[in-house]
Amino acid sequence: MAFIEKENKDLRSYRNGRIFTASARAAMTFILQAHKRMDPRGILLPAYIGLSKIEGSGVFDPIRTSAIDYAFYPVDERLRPDLDALEAQLRSGAFQLVFLIHYFGVPQVDVEQFVALCHRYRVKVIEDCAHTLLGGLEGRRLGSYGDYAIFSIHKSTATPDGGFFLDHGGVLDVTSLPPAMRISPATLAEFSDTDLEASARRRLSNYEVVQQWVASLPQLTPMFDRIPAGAVPLNFPVIVSQGKREQLYFNLIGREILPTALYHTLIPEISAQQFPHSHFVCTNILNLPTHADINQTHLAAYEETLRGAIHEVFTT
Repeated sequence: MAFIEKENKDLRSYRNGRIFTASARAAMTFILQAHKRMDPRGILLPAYIGLSKIEGSGVFDPIRTSAIDYAFYPVDERLRPDLDALEAQLRSGAFQLVFLIHYFGVPQVDVEQFVALCHRYRVKVIEDCAHTLLGGLEGRRLGSYGDYAIFSIHKSTATPDGGFFLDHGGVLDVTSLPPAMRISPATLAEFSDTDLEASARRRLSNYEVVQQWVASLPQLTPMFDRIPAGAVPLNFPVIVSQGKREQLYFNLIGREILPTALYHTLIPEISAQQFPHSHFVCTNILNLPTHADINQTHLAAYEETLRGAIHEVFTT
């Protein structure tokens, strides 16, 4: 090999390490199945995991499929982990993995501190970045702290499926990824042809506009008082007052604004008696759209529609 080649021959140090999969849940299933073969201990999950009649549960279905043992650590009404409770569970020695969900693409905790706590007990961390495709736009990005990170392509792009994961320690044999878990060529092509940063910047700009509206709507309480610099939320989550989430949800749909409620239903394993904060959020949360398809021409009508829906719901 020449001292200086005429063109590059080895760009491995420039790779981002993405292992592409059919979905985020396929990525999670692959990681859990591999770890279950290596270690009989279980996984700790945050006590806020949704369930859909159509889609099932993107987080809990892989738990069932892998048959790994599990337990839940509590979160508060802003979905922040209870670190004291988590440490007590880590101290038991019964767990090899902790699942950290960055709900709505925003960290609910000091991620570095969270990971350090888990590593102190020799427990690996899987970051769930399904709601943030890039992990942010500046600074240290979500997905770079834990031992693994899982991302969803379809939640942030115009694809019906697709995901990828990062294995920072190079622990897993990715050549053993089953064909059914691999990404489709069409999804990979769409992903490659999407300007992800431009899309993220539009999403963040829309979030900031909706944030200004919500500041003058006392019926809605933002889930986040502020978001960290560089974070790109998937949408704008709010807590709807007076138990009127469902009324506002359907009123907006009737006005052709399509919100979501992440999550309107929790998996039955998370009981209201044991995890009341989780069920409070579940009962009252509404996620207002801020995606990149919403452009400047839509925003005035969007604001007027939102205010009209709130007026109707809260004055009748």
